[in-house]
Amino acid sequence: MPRLFLFLSLFVAPYFDVLSQQVDSTQVDLVDLVIGKKTLKAKNEIRSDRKIYFSFFPAPVSAPGGGRAVITSINAAFFVGDQTTTNLSNIYFIPFTDLGSRYGLYIRPNVWLPNNSWNFLGDYRIAHFPQYTWGLGGDSPELTQSLIDTDFIRLYQNALKKIGNNWFAGLGYSLDYHYNIEESEYISEGHLTKYDPLTTDHQASSGFTMNLAFDSRVNTINPPKGSYFIATWRVNTKSLGSDQNYQTLFIDGRKYFPFSASRVNVLAVRSYYWTLLTGVAPYLHLPSTNWAPTSGVASRGFQSGRYRSNAMLYAEAEHRYQLSANGLIGMVTFLNISSASEFETQHFKAWQAGAGFGLRTKLNKYSKANLALDFGFSKNYWSVWLNVGEMF
Repeated sequence: MPRLFLFLSLFVAPYFDVLSQQVDSTQVDLVDLVIGKKTLKAKNEIRSDRKIYFSFFPAPVSAPGGGRAVITSINAAFFVGDQTTTNLSNIYFIPFTDLGSRYGLYIRPNVWLPNNSWNFLGDYRIAHFPQYTWGLGGDSPELTQSLIDTDFIRLYQNALKKIGNNWFAGLGYSLDYHYNIEESEYISEGHLTKYDPLTTDHQASSGFTMNLAFDSRVNTINPPKGSYFIATWRVNTKSLGSDQNYQTLFIDGRKYFPFSASRVNVLAVRSYYWTLLTGVAPYLHLPSTNWAPTSGVASRGFQSGRYRSNAMLYAEAEHRYQLSANGLIGMVTFLNISSASEFETQHFKAWQAGAGFGLRTKLNKYSKANLALDFGFSKNYWSVWLNVGEMF
């Protein structure tokens, strides 16, 4: 595993990044290694004269029905305003394909205007994405598995206005659209038909959102400290193209506890609650594992859509610590727990646990971006996750 991680790291050079920030002159990242045999001081002088950097990495991930998907992830990190009063902005570009069953493009911008006056959060996806499903509830058995083959589009855009010290509020628009839907590999009856006998080859949820947020993280790519909270009320209406009129509520909270002022040693914790408030949601748009409408990655160790219902609870803790004195190599250990409610209730009876560990290589000591390689596992399943920056 460490050799694979270092091999992948060789493909990486840090992303768009304004380089006039103050950093510890003894710290080293992958760009320092790529530049070569110059002294660390000379490398820092060269880099301080440049404004942006590009990088990418290829990464294998599992695809339903076998095969491997190759992802090339590109990130841009930059400041729009004064670095002392404006958070670091970033944009992820993630085109991927396995030359067969899965392919698509994800774009995820998080842009801060000068003095954090506005925060623009987006999530744009277009993909062909087959996925397994196991029905509804918090303890659905493995034998109920079926495969849903589908194309989908996600368009999320929120504009949040600063209303106080680290507090923001604003409106947005959200669209989830699955089409060319086909279910197969089921024993007697498909989950789509069982949930909604009138299910067609598409499912659409389109509506506006109202958001209240608190964010004191400064750096969202790799928060060294601070807190984050967001509450999103989503109202899907037929007048905006939704199949059904229904409403959801999503609440996400995160906290980062630093244990050292001289090196990375952080306990990161998060929890979210996601629920259907009124109406009937399409099956594929119900709260489910790995599909939370928020930034970051949750439910490491679980398959996408493994648990699904009208409500979900989730909690996670991760310890992040620096292994090498120069900051190049780090490690994380994590534990998460989640529950999908008994369908059409708020009763959370079955709880599922996941855990794992990961390695980190510093991509950019100015933006604090890491290449993250994590191994996660849960009951009857394990997986490898790759990301640029931390998972949350």
